[in-house]
Amino acid sequence: MDGAEIFNFTLSAAPDAISRLLARSGLTMNQIDRFVFHQANQYMLEHLRKRLQIPPEKFEISLANSGNTVSSTIPIALKDAQLGERLRPGMLVMLVGFGVGYSWGATLLRTGAAPGT
Repeated sequence: MDGAEIFNFTLSAAPDAISRLLARSGLTMNQIDRFVFHQANQYMLEHLRKRLQIPPEKFEISLANSGNTVSSTIPIALKDAQLGERLRPGMLVMLVGFGVGYSWGATLLRTGAAPGT
């Protein structure tokens, strides 16, 4: 794999996917409460966060305990955010995946109430 090529692909594909998702949903970046991206590596995540002008307090980085676990990084980051009380009921969360096989995608979800409440 050509790391520089993958990096450049991600810097193009992820912002484009986000832009398209926001256009379809009629939302702006400011209306998103939390951003959870594929946890590729710290350098790429920080570069994307800064490029997209996402405040650090709205951006989940969850590499410390698990590293890049490929397709499970987003669910692990969501769980870490939940355990760290960075997710609350009713929050609008943007998930952004990219990587394997030059694939990418973005979606929105609204957090629900905890089970039993």
